[in-house]
Amino acid sequence: MAKPPRLKYVKHVRAKGKLYAYFNTGERKDGKVIYAPLPRPSSPEFFVAYGRMKAKREKRAGYSLAAACQAYEESTDFVGKADSTKKLYRYALRTIEDALGRFPINDLRRDDIQRVLDHGLPSASAHNIFLAVLGLVYRHARRQGKTELNPVRDFDKIKGGSHEPWPAPVLEAALVSEHDRTRLAAHLLYFTGQRIGDVCKMQWSDVRGDEIFVTQQKTGKKLWIPMLAELRAELDRTPKRGMTILTREGGHPMTDQVIRKELKAHGAAMGVEVVPHGLRKNAVISLLEAGCSVAETAAITGQTYRIVEQYAAQIDQRRMGRAAIVKLETKRKRENG
Repeated sequence: MAKPPRLKYVKHVRAKGKLYAYFNTGERKDGKVIYAPLPRPSSPEFFVAYGRMKAKREKRAGYSLAAACQAYEESTDFVGKADSTKKLYRYALRTIEDALGRFPINDLRRDDIQRVLDHGLPSASAHNIFLAVLGLVYRHARRQGKTELNPVRDFDKIKGGSHEPWPAPVLEAALVSEHDRTRLAAHLLYFTGQRIGDVCKMQWSDVRGDEIFVTQQKTGKKLWIPMLAELRAELDRTPKRGMTILTREGGHPMTDQVIRKELKAHGAAMGVEVVPHGLRKNAVISLLEAGCSVAETAAITGQTYRIVEQYAAQIDQRRMGRAAIVKLETKRKRENG
């Protein structure tokens, strides 16, 4: 009995004395490769069908995840979203492209995604928005007939702790929010690095020249915090309705529960779970990344050196890691001419 010709993507099966051919589509369902039946190998239709399936598979295999990200960004679904949401989604899309963009869209596997989640994302909120946007990219690609995969299906969101920093687009959106109290609270929390209880108790009389005076409730520390121009400008545009800077209707002092609720609503509108205390960590990270020493950073936030040093160690590791890769790339280019 003659052997069937060896063809790319084709497997042959003999059953009850007959030869059957199946085409490996390159797609999977429930982890199993999907094979499509071909006409009988002896029939004239066999090579016509094989050529059509092969061309379709190879055309699809050339469609990268980076191309899928671009297609989603140009879609009506993306374009119709709020500007703040688009800014956050673009941030996630660039992360997807950098980490996974080279993959053909049908070749991405769960372990590829898991490696990014384990080593490439700084926080729970970044984890969740990465998965959400990757899921939207694949949904759009499925609607366009580019894939049948849904590689994020079995991943769960993770709960963020009280110290998770806000993703940069969510922070920047809060600083320009059209909701006056959200915008003011974000400025005070981020640019002073204080806890929400201390921020809610800040009074106009605490603003002295270019500084804000704070007595921390938790530690009793007394701090003179110099104001950035952005915070100064925000205070200048804020009407003085009462003794405290943050007020309710009628100028009464604001409770931290209301601010928590409003800031969480801001994050939720952008698809991210955030808490006010996250802005305290944003402040520490920004100060350290700007080149401030541990002592200088602690002078603003009132934290112990030990706590600030923990943040500094993480930042130094990332900075040194980037420097190491730059040196390795330079060495490789030199060796390869």
